[in-house]
Amino acid sequence: MLVEGHGEVEAAGNLINRAWQATGHWLPWGKPIRWKNLHLRKGIESGAKYVRSMPDAGALLVLRDEDDACPKQAAPEAASWLRALALPFPSALVLLHREYEVLFLPCVSQMAGRPIIDRSGQQRPGLKAGVRYEGNWEARRGVKEWLSRNFVGSRRYKPTIDQLPMTRMIDLEVLRGADVPCFATLERSLAFLAAAVENATGGVYPPPAES
Repeated sequence: MLVEGHGEVEAAGNLINRAWQATGHWLPWGKPIRWKNLHLRKGIESGAKYVRSMPDAGALLVLRDEDDACPKQAAPEAASWLRALALPFPSALVLLHREYEVLFLPCVSQMAGRPIIDRSGQQRPGLKAGVRYEGNWEARRGVKEWLSRNFVGSRRYKPTIDQLPMTRMIDLEVLRGADVPCFATLERSLAFLAAAVENATGGVYPPPAES
């Protein structure tokens, strides 16, 4: 798996493995690899070629944020770059609109009032009690800043320390029921990869855009 940010190396790994298990596959994904320039063809190509060089690579997921472009248009184009590489394993590209933290929003009311607990068990203040999010999930710009404004006291949201513990607090059933478009796309991509791995087939998700 290729991701963009430092925090996503651990956070996306937790999220993807939990969602992957929901497809009925228990063999875990390896630790995500942080890769530069995943918004560019050269970045996706170099990352995919690196994964292809790994002897145990069985599938590839490219996961990155997409703040401005429409994922329905941008994702098929980027997937075509993977398709041109003719990788020997299935691959998928998912754009989180507008940023990874959009996946927290449907679960904010469950996270509110609870401390954020890191791997060592250290507790930090989290979201204020009673906080809720109202509105279109993917319409908000600056979810990180919104989280900071709703943290207890003056503490600010920091992906490197908060992204993993808050990802662990995500209730996948709540997130799935909230109908967040980019998460639905992520689940479809994992279902595609699961079927391809099981049937020993290749291919790329998403398919080419309809003309």
